[in-house]
Amino acid sequence: MYSQFIKELIDLPDVLIQKVRKEGERWIFELSLPEQCPLCPVCLKRTIKMTDKKKQWMHGYAQRIGIFWIELPVERRRCSTCGVTFSTSYPAISPRSVATDAFQRWVAQSCIGTSIQAVARMLKLPYTTVERWFYTHAPSFLSNDVQPKAVCVDEFAFRKGHDYGVAIMDAETGEVYAMEAGKNEEAIGRALAHVSRSVQYVVSDLTPAMKKAIQRVCPEATHVVDYFHVIQLFTDALERCRKYLGKGGKKHGNVRYVCRLLSQCPEKLTEEERQIIREWCNESDYLKSVYQSLQHVRYVFKSKDEQQAKRRLNAWVHRYLFCPCSAVRAIAKSLVKRTDEIISCILSPYSNGKMEGTNNKIKLMKRRGYGYRNIQRFALRVRLETANILS
Repeated sequence: MYSQFIKELIDLPDVLIQKVRKEGERWIFELSLPEQCPLCPVCLKRTIKMTDKKKQWMHGYAQRIGIFWIELPVERRRCSTCGVTFSTSYPAISPRSVATDAFQRWVAQSCIGTSIQAVARMLKLPYTTVERWFYTHAPSFLSNDVQPKAVCVDEFAFRKGHDYGVAIMDAETGEVYAMEAGKNEEAIGRALAHVSRSVQYVVSDLTPAMKKAIQRVCPEATHVVDYFHVIQLFTDALERCRKYLGKGGKKHGNVRYVCRLLSQCPEKLTEEERQIIREWCNESDYLKSVYQSLQHVRYVFKSKDEQQAKRRLNAWVHRYLFCPCSAVRAIAKSLVKRTDEIISCILSPYSNGKMEGTNNKIKLMKRRGYGYRNIQRFALRVRLETANILS
């Protein structure tokens, strides 16, 4: 009965328990495998044993004895035919790790409902080791049946001009499903492949790579252009005009005041502030064209149904497609190619607002020196918290 209990405690197939010994505070189970001759991984011929060393791994935890270890021989073998040398390995036991996969998964499971630091103190293990095991095995706790109805796709910069990434987020719950390095069509396609089976709406910006990847990976989904990115085309043009006219000077407070007046809806401004805008528009026809086109496009986005949206959007394009202002003309040319996506944006309740908040956190983490691995861990933690796996 005692040996049967130990066998169930070890829970490794095809191993023989030789004996149990104690070294200091460490309990070690000496294990062995039946006599066998591993074949060469290259030519599948018989091999010769060169050296035989024993290695120990953490494998389990018991209340009274703490962590117990297992010890298995690791042979260095040589193929007598092709001369290749290799070391033997065991399933579910990494030769470079200090613990078996089963123990790592148990430690990761123990972190649910408590903190990583508390588990590390209980097991008397380094915090960084427990943290690495948790984030390695935590994705297995999530359901593989990911079926979101609407997702947001957006890119973010790990380091502007150098390293970029793409993130996929549920537009309704804010759950981050995937992150991929890069911002080209292939990276976007890899990220979308995780949710391509069930997605019906994909919200993205106006970049051509987004459109091509969505059409290729999710051909049945409705592509929705994010409202924020459409308005950003006009606010960027207004910012360039502000700098050209020298409005606000170089003081941060004055610059923010001018930017607020130019980007804010006129209904939310006071009469004095609206009068300031009129004076600026009288000074510059360039500023006047950009500002008026921005208010007109806001009027388009207030449409109640599809017919009204199409009529207003066509009127906007007809008015500004040949505008004397080059900035407005360029915006009109980019929007006329995305008529269907803009109509979907007007009628759809989804936006990239939650995604922008997550991207801002990612950018802040990068600014503070966090690497790509820690940013991936942050996205995983957001997903675990959204799935109510973490308390």
